[in-house]
Amino acid sequence: MPATGEGKGIVIRGEDNWQRVLLNIMSKAGIKADTLAPFRRRGQSVLWLLTKKSRPYRTIYHLSPCSAIFCVLARLWGKRTVNHWIGTDVMRYHGRLNMRKRLGIWVHRHLVDLQLADSEILQDELRAVGIETNVVRLLPQAIVAEVTALPEKPAVLSYWDDKRFDFYGGPVVFALAEAFPQVNFLVARATGKGLTKVPANVRFLGMVGNMPDIYRSCTCLIRMPHHDGLSAMVLEAMAHGRYVIYNRDCPFTSFARDFDSARKALEEILNKHTPNSAGADYVKKNFSLGEQAFRLRQLMENINGP
Repeated sequence: MPATGEGKGIVIRGEDNWQRVLLNIMSKAGIKADTLAPFRRRGQSVLWLLTKKSRPYRTIYHLSPCSAIFCVLARLWGKRTVNHWIGTDVMRYHGRLNMRKRLGIWVHRHLVDLQLADSEILQDELRAVGIETNVVRLLPQAIVAEVTALPEKPAVLSYWDDKRFDFYGGPVVFALAEAFPQVNFLVARATGKGLTKVPANVRFLGMVGNMPDIYRSCTCLIRMPHHDGLSAMVLEAMAHGRYVIYNRDCPFTSFARDFDSARKALEEILNKHTPNSAGADYVKKNFSLGEQAFRLRQLMENINGP
């Protein structure tokens, strides 16, 4: 028998790292929430919804859009749903819209109680397919940082997971590593699994527990994915006074669209001897954890009540 929505709690679905970021913002907003471990098999989330384990929760907060069938059943079960679009999940509605995609858009427009986007970039992309969102930035605690001197030995940081080497611009990073053999290149999250011909000056860090230490040890961040909102890593790096090479327009970063432009940008950065203080000031003035917490609290109260 369907639950009647008697639960008052909030539960978060999503990757562990994003859950931690959201919980920190919710804590500042005075919002309490539980978390769910990621479901590894298709259909597990629907099965969970149909069990008594879901009864304590009135609101289910997705750190990526939920499936159409989940949205429908959640509405029937008296639940409220929040979708927080954080990046590449928007790509499912790029290109030609077939019937399945059109159904997904209809469900998100009519059966989701609150749609959030992590940046204005994602908000515009979703508006183009008819999904209206409010912007709430999932800002990590690491953007609250002190600017420190650049390391004596230059180092370049990048990021990808082992399954998305190409998506995150890994080939460009490897080409840069070969062009600058005297510079150490660090890759967060990835382990190098499945890769061959790795340049000798590339080191894989795997999952990193203390990113501020990594930022302090680097000169710049290179981020060149095929799709992005406004990357939290870009803001974190600038908050620490690090330079950034990015394939998106962002103040106080060096824009690069390919290897040649990235090489030129890196050459210029390696000749700098003082940190990117202008970038750090930009982040401090324009990105506030407290402001995002206040905005999230207001929006959640609109669907759940105070």
